[in-house]
Amino acid sequence: MKATYIRMWWLSLIIPIILILSGCSGRITPPKSPEIPRAVFVLDHGQHSSLIIEDKQGDLARYSYGDWRYYAEGKTGIFSGVRAIFVPTKAALGRKQLSGPATPENIHEQVKIAVLTIVSLEAEASAVDALQQKLDTVYQQNQASRIYRQDFDLEFVHYPMTYSVLNNSNQVIGQWLTELGSEIEGWPLLSNWQVNP
Repeated sequence: MKATYIRMWWLSLIIPIILILSGCSGRITPPKSPEIPRAVFVLDHGQHSSLIIEDKQGDLARYSYGDWRYYAEGKTGIFSGVRAIFVPTKAALGRKQLSGPATPENIHEQVKIAVLTIVSLEAEASAVDALQQKLDTVYQQNQASRIYRQDFDLEFVHYPMTYSVLNNSNQVIGQWLTELGSEIEGWPLLSNWQVNP
């Protein structure tokens, strides 16, 4: 009885917060006229997002970020979710190599999970290469922790940054987009990204 009461109390606290914050979105102002443009895509999966970048060979790499237990290990119970939101926890980097070409149609064919929308933009090739090298280095250095999750179609490794509501998957995507030369407005709690004209 006491456990049920505590669970209901947590839900009554969390649900209004989620409803209030769910209207928060991130607005992307892409780099203006890159000299050597490279394709970049932000995928909206509903509650989280992932980033796809075009590499030097014209192939694609998909990256995602999240809470290790919830996202990589699949421990998605209510208390695991609450913990992931309110307590800084171990983070996960998800990665998947895809083949080109760099088009939304090709991405839809290869990404095996739900994609609600795809936001397309371009970034300077040197910035894309630098971000990919950074993320691939983390991926290679943490191979001992690698887990494949079929429901996300990603391989996950430990990421050297703690996960929290103030540093969630969509905010880290925003940080990566900033490294690619974009400007981010708003607070992207959820994955409803938009591009400024």
